[in-house]
Amino acid sequence: MSSEKDDLKGLMELLNSKAFSNSARLGIMIALYYEKKMSFTELLNFSGLPKSSLLFHLQILEDENLIKINKVFTIAGIRTEIHITDKGREIIRKYLKYVKNLREEEK
Repeated sequence: MSSEKDDLKGLMELLNSKAFSNSARLGIMIALYYEKKMSFTELLNFSGLPKSSLLFHLQILEDENLIKINKVFTIAGIRTEIHITDKGREIIRKYLKYVKNLREEEK
């Protein structure tokens, strides 16, 4: 039971942080966790958010050092790529662990 309470407490602390207090940012981070990197256009299509909202959420995640935004020059022009950082990967790993542990306790 103590482990369950610890997992729940850890999950709540994570979800109350500035970066994860919004479901769109959590979704962006989970997508980047599995994809490693995505273009701005891919994230725009994935999230269904307006461009201005996606930019706002990405700025918060970058300010928290959870993602890195890079401009890449291609034949077709400049492309914006978003990469998850090691810190971002670790936090999402914790999030997924908390959720998995709580689901297993439910059984």
